[in-house]
Order: sequence, then C-alpha cells, then structure tokens
Amino acid sequence: MTFKSVLVAALLLAPTAALAAPGIVTVSTGLRAGPGSGFPLVDRIPGGARVNIHGCLRGNAWCDVSFSDDRGWVSSQYLEYLYRNHYVYLPDYVDQIDVPVVPFVLTSYWSSYYGGRPWYRRHAYWNNYWTSHQSVATRMTIDPRAARIGRAATRDAAIALERSGVRGKGAAAISTRDAATTQRDAAIAKRDAAIARRDAAVAKRGAAVTPDRTRVGPSERIAHERTNVQTRNPRDAQARMMREQAPTRAPVRAQPMARTHEAPRASAAPSARPATPHVAQPSVSHGSPMNARAQMPAPRAAAPAMPHGGGGGAPHINAAPRGGGAPAGGPAGGHQKH
Repeated sequence: MTFKSVLVAALLLAPTAALAAPGIVTVSTGLRAGPGSGFPLVDRIPGGARVNIHGCLRGNAWCDVSFSDDRGWVSSQYLEYLYRNHYVYLPDYVDQIDVPVVPFVLTSYWSSYYGGRPWYRRHAYWNNYWTSHQSVATRMTIDPRAARIGRAATRDAAIALERSGVRGKGAAAISTRDAATTQRDAAIAKRDAAIARRDAAVAKRGAAVTPDRTRVGPSERIAHERTNVQTRNPRDAQARMMREQAPTRAPVRAQPMARTHEAPRASAAPSARPATPHVAQPSVSHGSPMNARAQMPAPRAAAPAMPHGGGGGAPHINAAPRGGGAPAGGPAGGHQKH
C-alpha cells in the first residue's frame, strides 16, 4: 500500500469523524465490512445499543457507524438519529436532518480498520464484489417489521421528551420557589439581627441603670416594692405589710398601756414587810388544837392591880392577854371566877 493511498483514506475519513452524530440501533443487527449484506460480518450490535453515525452512502440506504472499538456499515432501516434533542427514525427524517453523505473506498477503508482481519488478504476479491453490487447498495429497501419498530421507538422518544420538558418546567418552578424562600429567609435573618442589636442596647442601658438603683435608700426601695405589690394583688400586699410591721409592733405588745377605766396595777417589786415572826392562828371552828398553847406567844407580865371605886375588895387581876384572846379551855370573852 502506497503512502498516497493512506493519505487519501485519511482525508476521506477526517470529515466523517468530525460530523459524527449519536444514534440508536432499533433491533439487533450485524455490523458489516461494507455497505451491503454480502460483506463480511465485523461484529453484532444488540438492539437499543448506542452508536455514532458518521454519515450515509448516497441514497441513505447504508450508514457508516462506529460501535465500541469497531467500525462498519449498518442498514439505515435499523437506525435512529438524534434530531432536535430526540431520536427519530432515520428513513422517515432523512430529508429533514440532512445526514452527511460519505463515499466508500474499499481499499482505503479496509486498510484503516481491518488490517488484522482474516478476510483482509482477499480485499481484491471484495473490491470486485463492491463494484458489482454498488448500484444495489444505493437503493433503500425497508423491512416493514424494522420500520414499525423504528417508528414506535421514535414515538416513545417524543413522549419521553415531552415529559422531560414538563419536568423541566416543574424544576424551573421549584427553582423559582426556592429562590423566593431564600430571599424570605434572608429577610428574616436580617430582622432577627436587628432585634438582637436592639436587645443588646436595652441590656446595656439596663446595666447602666442598675448602679443607680442600688444607691436608693431602704425606705424608698420598700415603698417602691409596696407599690408594685399593691398593683399586683391587694391581699398579697396586705400580708406583706403585716409581715413588715410585725418587728415594730413586738415592743409595744411587751409593755401595753394602762387603760383609763382600770386601776393602775401594783408594782411588780415585792413590798417590804415587818420582820414579825409568823404565828399560826388557831381555827375557831375546829376547836383548839392540842398544840395551840405551844403556838401561842408567851403571856406578858400582869398589870398592877387597880383599886375599884367600891372600896376594900380584893384586887381584880386581868389575866387575859392584850391580844384579847380567851385563855385556853375557858369560854370566849368570860372572866375567871374566884
């Protein structure tokens, strides 16, 4: 193979590589070494597999695609092409999507991709095969089953795209709502910061007023507290006032003032008594006790006899004691007869 042939093949393949578009294989099909079902099989592509479409042969019956690490040709009736963000059945949209047209030069194409294949040595044979079948490869023939599958896939793709658009609108609405929520949260945070600053200022002012309150006298503070208590609950205020006045009333109760209608009370100090010996007085109602004489004081000396006015009678001696008591055993108040 000459250098000129390699250069021509590179120039032919460069535009197709640059214009590759995503595609999907609708059903399982074979990747061929040329644009025709008679060419050797390069690989098997399962249905639903993604491929890159590099262009189609004139007539759009066969397209040059790449799958995994292989390169080959697939009939367009088994392909979907990405058009306006969704996949469409290629034979139905071939005129709208303007698929690139690519040539097929067997010698250069095989030299680029199939150098190690067992059928590469027979490229002269396959070159003659291509020359005889080139007119058939340019005519598009569509299998009804393949067309039905491809069109159903196109319809499903359109529905999925519509749903994704609805989801996109929903996502946009959610984003707008989230932005509004963020703005509202920022406003709330700003308001909270302003409230915190105001509270700090109030606390600072209260701290400055506290020393002045501590210098207020006890009487003023008590009066202020009484006013506060009275405004809250009259009963609590009265009870508190009674408790506060209790210490001041205690000394008054200890020394009550004398009433006007009562006689003044005697002094609590004991009065001085004469030092007279205590003598038990006998009980008249119970008779004279046996030891009454022992309890009686000693009799005084008899008074001198006084003469009676009647003349020379015997002198009368008064034997009764000065205390006026009767002698023991005698009648009360009688004179002793001689």
